[in-house]
Amino acid sequence: MINTSLNKELSIILPNTNRALATLLKGATPKEMETILKDKDLKSVMNSLLKESGVSSDSDKTLLNLAKNNPTLKDLGNITSTVKELLGTLKSEKNSLPIETTLKKFLLDIKELSEPVLKQKLENSGVFLESRLKNVQNPQVELKNILVSLEKNMLKSEMSGAKLLAQNIKELLASPTLKEATNSALLQTPKDSKSALVQLAKGVENIVSKLSEQLKSADIITTKGFEKQLSKVEHLVSQKMLSADNFKPILLQEALQQLNAQMTQSTKPEVKGLFDALIKIVESLKVVTAENMTPKAALDTLLEKKIPQEIRTVVDVLKGAAEKVDPLFSKESAALVSKLTQLTTPQTLATENNIKEILSQDLKSVLLKAGEEIAKSPHPNQTEILKHVDKLLLQIDYFQLLSHLSNSSSLYLPFSWDSLEEGNINIKKDKNSVFYCDIDLKLKEYGELKLKLALYEENQINIHIYSDNSEFKEIVKESIASLRSALIESQITPREIRIFDTPKKSSPYETAPREIDMGFEVKI
Repeated sequence: MINTSLNKELSIILPNTNRALATLLKGATPKEMETILKDKDLKSVMNSLLKESGVSSDSDKTLLNLAKNNPTLKDLGNITSTVKELLGTLKSEKNSLPIETTLKKFLLDIKELSEPVLKQKLENSGVFLESRLKNVQNPQVELKNILVSLEKNMLKSEMSGAKLLAQNIKELLASPTLKEATNSALLQTPKDSKSALVQLAKGVENIVSKLSEQLKSADIITTKGFEKQLSKVEHLVSQKMLSADNFKPILLQEALQQLNAQMTQSTKPEVKGLFDALIKIVESLKVVTAENMTPKAALDTLLEKKIPQEIRTVVDVLKGAAEKVDPLFSKESAALVSKLTQLTTPQTLATENNIKEILSQDLKSVLLKAGEEIAKSPHPNQTEILKHVDKLLLQIDYFQLLSHLSNSSSLYLPFSWDSLEEGNINIKKDKNSVFYCDIDLKLKEYGELKLKLALYEENQINIHIYSDNSEFKEIVKESIASLRSALIESQITPREIRIFDTPKKSSPYETAPREIDMGFEVKI
């Protein structure tokens, strides 16, 4: 079994628990050790990987330099290759081990990768294991907070049945289980009564059922789909999209037609009054797209007719109408009901459930458990299997160490890609809420590729692409228009996409030094 500590002193960045750190300290010179230990003991320098560092200290910089240049750590190879090697060894076993199934699922081909799957893989990569355990929440506390917010909305509602729902919620909040629910329960031996959880789950399910029935009568403008479509239209006529490079009249026309189709389902008088205005706008866009004007000519024509301004007026009216709906049908209530549906079984309400789920899906946790089990077993390939497991754990330790020392999230690519030799991602966020992402790849056919991204103002992005391969750069140039269109369709405005030769010593973003405040505990 894995012994998991959940106390606030949880630390995984000490030499006896992080082998990557222990390895680099062995190779440190006396002068480097003096810098590391200056004015503080080793434990204070290392502290906990789970705590954010507002400012990178000299000792952190020294350790980071050591980590990146330590021969043992530099020659670890990439995690994907190690996983493949381990799978190859496991295949020789007559009886398959549980870890084999986990690794096969983890090493998904890039062609089958989707946004939700990638998010899940990054979360379960092992790099965030201890951080997630430290921040694990008691589902009963989460339920209590959701119900309190819902009760307030129901009391404000004028819809029939809302007051009864508020009473049902009040009774559920008064149950002993929720009254006593605290996150401190996670640090103790679970004492949840199964019968109490069953009753609580039934109560939650009853409230979800009643709320879901009420929401069926909600107007279309209160739905998430309508909000998303409205947001898309708003994005396409934002000032930063009204440029020759970014403006896409056909995309705007299609978005408005889809919005109009949804609006026909609304019974709100203010929405009904917008139909004629929206139809005229769509007709103007059809004329522009039919004449095959250049993007600049099309944009100038529409600006002259004040079409973007008219669209913004329509959007503002629709947003205002959505904000005036009864609290029962508000976006907040819909979001709370969505969260509530995840807490309708005794299993999801058990305090230890979140911990078990993390431990069962996280790669580092699975490897630790497998290593313990295999070490006690009579497997003929025991030594070879343990060697690969040990190497994988050291590689994950290395990414955890880099994350802490660079005050960022340093991640490996958790999927299989035949064209890739190795690669990693580094993510940071500064105090102005600008996100920076470095993607360093080594491609089998085209060599080194570096992508440096900066995301700011929520949806504005700069992309710098670095490569010395002329053939690859031509491919990128040919694909920039497609990339720009794909970003716009995803409601991200590409402010700058540029291709460079790889500099010998590059400054990632060619900006002034930035203060990073995100640290290791990034929520991916």
